[in-house]
Amino acid sequence: TTKLTFLEISESWCGDASPALPVINKVAEKNANIDFKVVLRDENLELMNEFLTNGSQSIPKLIIWDQEKEELVGEWGPRSSAATKIVDAYKEEHGKLTPEFKQDLQLWYNKDKGQTILEDLAALLPLE
Repeated sequence: TTKLTFLEISESWCGDASPALPVINKVAEKNANIDFKVVLRDENLELMNEFLTNGSQSIPKLIIWDQEKEELVGEWGPRSSAATKIVDAYKEEHGKLTPEFKQDLQLWYNKDKGQTILEDLAALLPLE
């Protein structure tokens, strides 16, 4: 059985972390072979800089590590693939994210209930 470490880089002020961290934590709680750890981005910039998203320190960022093989299995973040499409489309049309959009995104997260995060994680995890 593969033993994994889920290492989450995050910060308390991050709007994308609030819907993601509980889902990731629950996945780890339900699987004895996953150790879940959270580190703060601003205290771990060297690590953060190894896992940039399009050149930026976007969080939350999940690093999935195989403990036995000592290798990276995958990474996820800063938001689900579905939410990323919504954000990218808005940025393309409007140039930047507005406070109103960020509020709408939070409402979208509430309706999604972590489902797209679970789907993304399932696609990343090694199956045995």
